[in-house]
Amino acid sequence: MTANATTTAARVAGEVIRTRLADPTFARRLRERFQAWEVNYDAFLPQVESVVLIALLATADDPGAGNPQTWYPVAAAALHQQQSTELFAALPPSLPDPVKPRVDQLRLLSTGLTPRSGHRWLRLCDTAREFLEPAALLEG
Repeated sequence: MTANATTTAARVAGEVIRTRLADPTFARRLRERFQAWEVNYDAFLPQVESVVLIALLATADDPGAGNPQTWYPVAAAALHQQQSTELFAALPPSLPDPVKPRVDQLRLLSTGLTPRSGHRWLRLCDTAREFLEPAALLEG
């Protein structure tokens, strides 16, 4: 994966977050969920975007990653498996500075060193998956 592909994935991750939040139903249900989980919206959402980025980076070489209509479901499927070791192993060995610290933080969180961090990782994956495939949150 080239630096250009990493930049593209970072841009797409930001776009998917902004696009979904522009849907008032999605945004309202997401806020309700965060309130029920008692998580800080402003702190949790950037981590969700980072998980979306990781899923996009991990699946960038997949044949279905050519456009958002096919790349989003491929990335969502990778998150659905919730195999964090495989997800992080699929990342390129070198990541640019703006991306690497975000990935390192989530890699540590995904190890589940504490029950709370493991629970947060699952919630991050579930939420990121719903940004990539919002039907469940919009219908539910």
